[in-house]
Amino acid sequence: METKTKKLKKSLFYWYKKNKREFDWRYTKNPWNIFLIEIISQQTQINRANIYYKKFIKKFPTPLSMSKSSLKTVLKMWSGLGYNNRAKRLYDSSKLIAEKGFKNIYPNFEILPGVGNYTKNAILSFAYGEKVLAVDTNLERIFTRYFGIDNVQDYINKYSNLLLHNVDSRELNQAFMDFGSSICTSNNAKCDICPLEIECEKYFIKTNNPIKKFKGSNRELRGKIIKLLVNKNQISKKELLEQLDEADIRIDNALKGLEKDNLLKIKKNNTIEIN
Repeated sequence: METKTKKLKKSLFYWYKKNKREFDWRYTKNPWNIFLIEIISQQTQINRANIYYKKFIKKFPTPLSMSKSSLKTVLKMWSGLGYNNRAKRLYDSSKLIAEKGFKNIYPNFEILPGVGNYTKNAILSFAYGEKVLAVDTNLERIFTRYFGIDNVQDYINKYSNLLLHNVDSRELNQAFMDFGSSICTSNNAKCDICPLEIECEKYFIKTNNPIKKFKGSNRELRGKIIKLLVNKNQISKKELLEQLDEADIRIDNALKGLEKDNLLKIKKNNTIEIN
């Protein structure tokens, strides 16, 4: 496994030097910039995320600038990305970062809303150069197929130091991300042009996770409600029913979920506004 790990690292960097994707945020160590792109790119194709990143970093160059804005403004800029909870967590995080400062949060970034182990390690690697692996689905997929293993975490526990030895963790993590999204893709992997093909175990695991339809889903309805609200100061439930042409129970359920997530508030007179 040690020899195979060394071959993986060598082949991966050889490929990466020729195929590295260029993004502005790859040339900064500013933790706010890194945090911003990591939140925006969750469940979003990176090229699309990059478009939104440019808009957000121009409007909010610092966490303080976002914290002084409003959730409504952030949601309006977020429109089109989906999963509005992420926008809420981003806004809440900006307030916490503005209050405490990155230097007083480091290295415990998991205290920020919406930050799990991957995002924490991505910030530690890309902004601070820490020797950590940012384990996302790309990296897990590569390890599973190449080594023919089911338990990726066991491998990481044993061999992460070898992978990270004598390399820039920023470059290593970015290489895995680019390789996973370009060559070792979740569907239709390009094994015929893969530099790891000779050593790869080609351990493809079939998953039974059906793709959830967006059209007609509760997520789509939530998005429509937020879109209406960011363009108005408030809206009555009656107006909502008229404009959305949806069953009362569907709208009620969507409103309850949005209220629970602190994205909106429903007043006693049945008017609704962004929280």
